Amino acid sequence: MIMINGCKSTKIENLLEAPNTWRKEVLEFPLIFARSLPYKGEEHIRFAEGWGDVDDEDYFSYVFIWILEDDPDLTNSRVTSDMDTYFTGLMKTGLLTKLKFFKKLPKTKVTIYKSQGLNSMFEGKIEVYDAFFKREKIILNAKINSSYCNVLKKYIVYFRLSPKEFHEPIWENLQTVKIKYDCGGT
Repeated sequence: MIMINGCKSTKIENLLEAPNTWRKEVLEFPLIFARSLPYKGEEHIRFAEGWGDVDDEDYFSYVFIWILEDDPDLTNSRVTSDMDTYFTGLMKTGLLTKLKFFKKLPKTKVTIYKSQGLNSMFEGKIEVYDAFFKREKIILNAKINSSYCNVLKKYIVYFRLSPKEFHEPIWENLQTVKIKYDCGGT
């Protein structure tokens, strides 16, 4: 992805390793659709091959990471708030790109809980209006974990999302998407 900084363009390499058929994007904070998220850094995204096809097994399944300058100090309430801000903003942008200026966006509902015995891991469900493809509410299952990357000297927050339940095959694929560096524990 090419990012424009003033008159100078820079290329930011996507650091997530995934199958070549998975589309990729890199965004910088503040995110254009969620400017109120209080982070400095980048978002690296990999979309499963069938991400945009409502009839595909991989529909809306993807992985993104936030590479952050400062410790996000994640808690249930913070992850819930961040995901509400993120998905509400993303879907408002989706409505605008589909020229649905006056459509009222259904409220995003986020339920996140800390994984048993693991301090930096969360799971949950995000009920969100899919403004891009289905144009109806969907429920995304989410696995979120964070750690510090000694190689980058930054904090990494992984988000793995899919409407499929955790036991379905897409989750094996989502779990194999990793940052290209050995950060120790990510």
